[in-house]
Amino acid sequence: MKVMVVDDEKLALEKIKEQIEPFDFVTDVYTFDNPFHAVDALQHLHVDAAILDIEMFGMNGIELAKQCKCICPSIKIIFLTGYSDYAVKAFKVRASGYLLKPASDEEIKEELLHVAERKPPSETAKIRIQTFGNFEVFVNEKPVEFERVKAKELLAYLVSRRGAYVSGDELLAILYEDKPITASAKSQLRNLVASLCKSLNAADAQGLILKRRNHLAINTTVCTCDYFEFLQGNVDTINAFMGEFMSNYTWAEFITGYIEGTLSDRN
Repeated sequence: MKVMVVDDEKLALEKIKEQIEPFDFVTDVYTFDNPFHAVDALQHLHVDAAILDIEMFGMNGIELAKQCKCICPSIKIIFLTGYSDYAVKAFKVRASGYLLKPASDEEIKEELLHVAERKPPSETAKIRIQTFGNFEVFVNEKPVEFERVKAKELLAYLVSRRGAYVSGDELLAILYEDKPITASAKSQLRNLVASLCKSLNAADAQGLILKRRNHLAINTTVCTCDYFEFLQGNVDTINAFMGEFMSNYTWAEFITGYIEGTLSDRN
């Protein structure tokens, strides 16, 4: 993977380079302290991802990202900035990630791995999520194989939240119940997310997860789901409910009760 880093603060630029170079999946790191020089270089460089500061002299990172996308439409943009209030603008230019300074080695690695593992989505891939009975995910009617049981459960909980963003702390509380939220637990969660993304990418379901800083959500626009259809009043799906919802997981019991209550109200 080839990475370009642009930051007009030279010390910050060198620090980011030092963080990235040890990653075994990164083959080249190109650094620029001038955004205009970065644009010129991109005319002849092949770069997979660009890590950009936002507030820079002469050209801000949002504008730089637009120019990068014009020159190289497939480039993945990750913003690394000291300001949180640019997030909306950042994702309007289809950024793949948004990190706040100072970002740890693990945070940067996670974002780069996320974009490195992404493949162009197949136009024929159809993602179907089953929540009635056991939780399962299918792509073109083939079940997705997950590397880790907990990664599958993480996805199940995101599905239960129907597109709402869920914080890392909430996920840890659900997945590990009463265990304290420590630095080690957070690192374990990052590994689970990386494993989940890897499994989904391998199954051509890479568009299913939405990410923003320390939050995850399910992308409800790229899948079908019996639970979603039930809530929308689909008669066939309502009739298909047999009293079990994600029976793999104890935390799903309260949703089962909600569904049953909804059925009682209908009757």
